Amino acid sequence: MFLNPSPFIFPVSQSDTEFWDKMQAEWEEMARRNWISENQEAQNQVTISASEKGYYFHTENPFKDWPGAFEEGLKRLKEGDLPVTILFMEAAILQDPGDAEAWQFLGITQAENENEQAAIVALQRCLELQPNNLKALMALAVSYTNTGHQQDACEALKNWIKQNPKYKYLVKSKKGSPGLTRRMSKTPVDSSVLEGVKELYLEAAHQNGDMIDPDLQTGLGVLFHLSGEFNRAIDAFNAALTVRPEDYSLWNRLGATLANGDRSEEAVEAYTRALEIQPGFIRSRYNLGISCINLGAYREAVSNFLTALSLQRKSRNQQQVPHPAISGNIWAALRIALSLMDQPELFQAANLGDLDVLLRAFNLDP
Repeated sequence: MFLNPSPFIFPVSQSDTEFWDKMQAEWEEMARRNWISENQEAQNQVTISASEKGYYFHTENPFKDWPGAFEEGLKRLKEGDLPVTILFMEAAILQDPGDAEAWQFLGITQAENENEQAAIVALQRCLELQPNNLKALMALAVSYTNTGHQQDACEALKNWIKQNPKYKYLVKSKKGSPGLTRRMSKTPVDSSVLEGVKELYLEAAHQNGDMIDPDLQTGLGVLFHLSGEFNRAIDAFNAALTVRPEDYSLWNRLGATLANGDRSEEAVEAYTRALEIQPGFIRSRYNLGISCINLGAYREAVSNFLTALSLQRKSRNQQQVPHPAISGNIWAALRIALSLMDQPELFQAANLGDLDVLLRAFNLDP
């Protein structure tokens, strides 16, 4: 989604008050119910310190000693198998904790798999090892935006300019800026800070003339989104897509921006394009379900949420990995869609986490 609560990315229309009230209640209940089990599970995992928080690795990772784990992870990512990609990237890092590129891909994949907090920790660790990693900086800015850390998003975007050989000359020397690993704050971004970073990106775009830099346009899209200028953000993402028409993450970001700009029907088209390119893209599947709710297409929404949950579970089961990491956000949205359909029995099945009953009810493959 972009905007909280949800993922960029960006997901649903802020104008849908009923939806957001229900989503907020779901999250609060989920947090109350799950914090004990999460802490218990953490005791069974290996942790490597990364920034403020530890990154929790799966202890029973069948690939932990796999030769060429990083390369295999890239192959699985290309195939769209996000959960297994995460396992291979974790294995590569356990073999070499200083592998910045593995941390980068781990963070990006965690975000695509709808696990934003793990993505942030992994990307922070990547940047501790490699401060000039531009892909990690942009991905971190997006993840910060999705979790409501607007000030941190602006800082990451400014650092992207400062670390980019093409644009760093635009940044005037100023005394130390806060580091990426400081304590994150959900306070709204200072308007002068946001405008200052936006000016840097606009100046860089002006300097490029007719040449379109898709990464720069992505940054502009995020900045316009932060300032609520959704139409300008849409223009920026569309510009990036003229250079990278097969970039599924860009299609998803365009869809999220359209959704947050109350253009859900167009958002559905963008998400659908993202999934045509990458069928295993969990985040886009989730965002598509949110837009279906906004359009009153509750059955289609449920189908997309169930497909996303099934994809997450299937990859783990195939590799016989215990404690599959299935997104709580998706379950929360699923319960909301079922409640809007007035399906109390199926809602109860969702409340119990009985995915098989729900898949059968909607004639979906387990």
